[in-house]
Order: sequence, then C-alpha cells, then structure tokens
Amino acid sequence: MIVGAGFAGYQAARTLSRTLRGAADIVLINPNDYFLYLPLLPEVAGGVLEPRRVSVSLTGTLPHVRLVLGEVHGVDLDARKISWRDPDGRSGEMDYDRLVLSVGSVNKLLPIPGVAEHAHGFRGMPEALFLRDHITRQMEMSGTAADPREREARRTFVVVGAGYTGTEVAAHGVLFTDSLARRNHSLRDAPRPRWMLLDIAPGSFPSWTRSCPARPTGCCANGVSRSAPAPRSRRPPRRGCCWTTASASTPGR
Repeated sequence: MIVGAGFAGYQAARTLSRTLRGAADIVLINPNDYFLYLPLLPEVAGGVLEPRRVSVSLTGTLPHVRLVLGEVHGVDLDARKISWRDPDGRSGEMDYDRLVLSVGSVNKLLPIPGVAEHAHGFRGMPEALFLRDHITRQMEMSGTAADPREREARRTFVVVGAGYTGTEVAAHGVLFTDSLARRNHSLRDAPRPRWMLLDIAPGSFPSWTRSCPARPTGCCANGVSRSAPAPRSRRPPRRGCCWTTASASTPGR
C-alpha cells in the first residue's frame, strides 16, 4: 500500500512494479490520476509550458499497480488498515501488509492576518493555472482601467518568499507580463508591469551560502488584504499575492 504519488510515492510504485511484476498486489492511493513534476509549475504559471507537459498518467506508466483515487484520513497500525475517502465523499477501508506513507507537503501558512483568506498558494496544478489566468486577467483589465491607481494595482504582482519556487515564479512572471504587454496595444506605452519578490532575507535563495544577484525586498509580510491599499499606505497597490514562503508536511488525520 502506497499513499501519495509525489516523487517518493511514484518512484516506490514504479520500482515495485518493475521488480515484482505482478507477484504481489500494489495499491497506490492518490487524489489525482497523474504524477506532477512540481519544479516545472512556474513555467506553467508563466505560460511557457502546458499542463500536459508537466504531468504523467499514473495508470499509463505504472503497470501492475492498482490506482485508487482518494485521500487517506486514518491509519490503524495494529489492525493494518487504512481508511480512505474518494472524490465523491464515499469512505472505505483496505487492509495492507506493508505501508508506504509519502503524502508530501502543503503550503505553510504563517499566522499573518489575511494570508489564509487572500494569498494564493503554489503547490499544485490548479494553483499554477489560477495564477496564469489571474495574471492575464489583471493585465487585460489594466489596459481599460480609468483610475491611475487601479491601473498600477492591476500591473503589480507580489510574490512572498525568495526561495526556489518564489524566485522562479517571479522570473517567469516578468517574462509573461512583458509578453502580454507587447501583444496588447493598450499596454505598449504603459509603464512596465511591476513584480515584487518579498522576503526578509538579504538575497534570493536564502538557503544557499551565496545568494543570487537578484535582490528581494529584505522585509517581511505582516498582512495580506484583498483590495488595494489607501494612497498613503506603505503597502504596494496590487490585486494578488502569491505565497511561496515554505512548505510543511501534510498534516496527519
């Protein structure tokens, strides 16, 4: 029994499938029917790659593995049983002989006002596609906005977290918005779209010994709101915030 089809779960299922070749039952439980290559999500958000280029069919690449769509919400180690729930909300139980827990990680939401309500995470395909659509929509609407502050807000994008993901999201975002501006005649003479990489560290990739030359703001987020700030506020006018600060282990149930 393998729970989760991320890098660890997918590799475990693939290795067991090739080694056992049907000599044992291999069950893989995952909410989606595909393996997602997470490092390429910024390219999806930036319009460089289509979703099909960063996902792999589980049933098509894992022979001798039975895929169960659902989420595990309980494990009984003594009885060697797992409890799971499918996408339609139906529950079930399954016995196992060996259990591999590879549930991955989720967005780490810090106790900052407004983060859970208004910031957008970046840990899956839906979030990458949402960000791409959001950027496109804001750029189009900025071209028809009459209020200068609204135009500025719609052309300003904030990424919180200057690690691998945040830096890549910001870099591909700059290329994407520049491309959108070139194709839209109402934006060609407008100020260049603004991307802000927000991190308390003095440089991007803070886990590295030497930082990348790209410089984040060197400050931390203390609140996230949905609307643009007042004219004299120190908060940058913007219509979206991408939260990429860190990830946390998927919470157990």
